[in-house]
Amino acid sequence: MLLLMNKVPLSRIAEITGLDRKSLYGKIAFIHRQCLLLAQSREKLLLEDFPLPKMYVAVDRQMHIVNWNSRKDRRNIQLNAIGTADIKTGYVFGMHLNFDETINPDQLKLLAKEAGDYNLTQPFRKYARFWLKPDYAAALIKGSSTAKRRITRALQIARGADTLTAEIMGEYEAAKDRDDIEDSDEKNSNIMLPTNGVQVREQYTMQAHFLLMAKMLANAPKVRFFLDQDSGFRAAFLAAFHDRVTARTADAWYVKVLKEATIDEKDQAIAASLRVFRAVKAANPGLTDFEIKVLMTKAEMQRAVSLGYPDDWWLVHPLPNKSEPAKHICWLTNISTYSDDHAARLYLKASLHPIDRFFMLVRRRLSFAERAYGSANQAGRKWYGYNAYRPDNLAKLLDIFRVFYNYSLKGSDGKTPAMKLGLARGPVAPEDILYFEPLTSTRKPRTKRPADIDKHSDWVADDKTLPPWAF
Repeated sequence: MLLLMNKVPLSRIAEITGLDRKSLYGKIAFIHRQCLLLAQSREKLLLEDFPLPKMYVAVDRQMHIVNWNSRKDRRNIQLNAIGTADIKTGYVFGMHLNFDETINPDQLKLLAKEAGDYNLTQPFRKYARFWLKPDYAAALIKGSSTAKRRITRALQIARGADTLTAEIMGEYEAAKDRDDIEDSDEKNSNIMLPTNGVQVREQYTMQAHFLLMAKMLANAPKVRFFLDQDSGFRAAFLAAFHDRVTARTADAWYVKVLKEATIDEKDQAIAASLRVFRAVKAANPGLTDFEIKVLMTKAEMQRAVSLGYPDDWWLVHPLPNKSEPAKHICWLTNISTYSDDHAARLYLKASLHPIDRFFMLVRRRLSFAERAYGSANQAGRKWYGYNAYRPDNLAKLLDIFRVFYNYSLKGSDGKTPAMKLGLARGPVAPEDILYFEPLTSTRKPRTKRPADIDKHSDWVADDKTLPPWAF
């Protein structure tokens, strides 16, 4: 398991362990089942009466590429994984790929034909959640909204807009250009549908992801979502949390972060914000540092501008850091009567860093998730040296890594995300995952949650009879 989690290619693992390919994939399937059993045994508590504090979570998606497996058709398969991570603990509640391995393309073709789906518009189909080949071919002809996004971005920059504002406007224009504003799947002639398993339309994956988050976070008195700018995310959140939004126990923000910046640009942005911070502090000597941050945010709230849609007001986060050197925020559910101070404190919490950090570790630790390199004779296509040839293997590795990250990978404080959230008392060793067996009696959830979430790992379960490897 540790070899898989440390970017050792499968060919090297086979060489080290002496396993043949069939046995190696069998071991991966076994590890995957064990990881799901462990996650199920812990996360089912969230669906019961496990106490949660106010939750602040970040949502983003990551693109993954599967290599072609035939020289006759050298197109890659592009899939997207949607992830949600807790800002305080880093716990990743879900990492869902828009892929279904339980059905193959030939079966889907037959089932769709029997159901009459080919003669119906998409909303009325029985298998509307899957990409059918005729629909995919039509999407390729229509093209993607990437060109629209790039043109809008270039025009905005030419008119004097900063890079991040130009990207925000580009996203809005690209969304308006789609037949379905929630459909953010990008199609081009260099990608194809899977040949093993079927590709799920991304808006269905989004809807399912947020519905699951609504169940997992139901015990939190309030939930705040910070979303990467995506019209599909907005729609899925509102569909899953509309009752809580109306009850004012759930809110959502768009967060747009400048991700491509040099070290010098990051240092300059941080230095500029520090100069402003010191000037405001000098002018208000009686305020604490946090009160100064709130004051700076309230000033930015007065300077917010409407972008994309009349009710989408964007402001600049006044205090960037190296992981997010520039950040613009839009409150999507601002229908409350919160005070300016309360609103400013919420804006200050806005971040995508926890989920982006998880995505970074996926790239660094999984050979199946590496970025591509190309050659001059590939006509725009890229070869992903160690990537999967079957999407189902990629899906398994992503599930395994989420469990490893949540329960085994310790941070600088010596705690795992699961320990910080209260779902584990200590790190779970990989060998304990491999030998894990579901318990016949469920562990009693704690009835009182510590005031400081970072100290809750000191809690000890009431049930002393559990074997040590269970935690």
